Amino acid sequence: MDNGVFYDPKQNIERIFEVEKLFGFPSNKLVTSNRVLVGEGVLTKICRRRPKLRHFFLFSDVLIYGRIVVNRKVFIDLADSCVKNVVDNGIYRNGFSILSPRKSFTVYASTSEEKTQWVIHLKKCISSSASSGMQYDSVKKSPIWIPDSEASHCMVCGTTEFNLVHRRHHCRHCGKVVCDKCSTYRWILPYQGSSRVRVCSECHTDLSTEKNNSLIRNNQQQYQCEKENSLSSVTTCVTNNKVGVTNETTDNFIITPTYLGDVNMINDELNTESDTDSDTTEDEKVDKFIHS
Repeated sequence: MDNGVFYDPKQNIERIFEVEKLFGFPSNKLVTSNRVLVGEGVLTKICRRRPKLRHFFLFSDVLIYGRIVVNRKVFIDLADSCVKNVVDNGIYRNGFSILSPRKSFTVYASTSEEKTQWVIHLKKCISSSASSGMQYDSVKKSPIWIPDSEASHCMVCGTTEFNLVHRRHHCRHCGKVVCDKCSTYRWILPYQGSSRVRVCSECHTDLSTEKNNSLIRNNQQQYQCEKENSLSSVTTCVTNNKVGVTNETTDNFIITPTYLGDVNMINDELNTESDTDSDTTEDEKVDKFIHS
């Protein structure tokens, strides 16, 4: 990793201009008042089909990577991102994972020293750019896709063998490699965008259960609020009646022994009404725009 923290504002802007030219950005696309280029380097990114070399540029608030030759790039907002270590495994060494709502992936550095530099600077930038009061684990992250080479059969049913007829697909919620039969469901995952995306049958079941539980919790909370509001209304009504009686003149004052019974009856009626369940319809899935 080329550690290039430019404390000279002029030199920093000039270097950012160079990055804009490399990726074919419009002028001043990357330049902001507080953005600093922290470092850059080439890492091996684990992609769906095979590992590929990608050029990474770490800024104080965003991570950019891509292929410079064809001007393809991806923005990763660091505010909601996190870095996790990857244990060495055979030929795959010096790895770490970058997780974000938009995209998550694993990369490998050439040496352990380079890995250490990347991880240290990434964590510092994430910490400094994190939203006020927001913990990184409170935001749902996209899964890291299992590479195609690691799955010869569907990871859900276990019976479908991938070939020219049965293609590989990825569940956008868990990252497993699945067959078409096991991934017919489509869901809107707010942390990934507004479009419906492919999910496997297992995640469909989990998402459906989570949604139903959420509806039940919302209904219970709504019922409790309505009950408390109704009780408050009855108490106010009874209090007003008491005040009205005590303000009457002596000639018109009438003691009604059934008054307390009336109050109990009102409360009983209230409890009876609260036993009825209101019908609820399934809420539409909503989208959350992810800044990138």
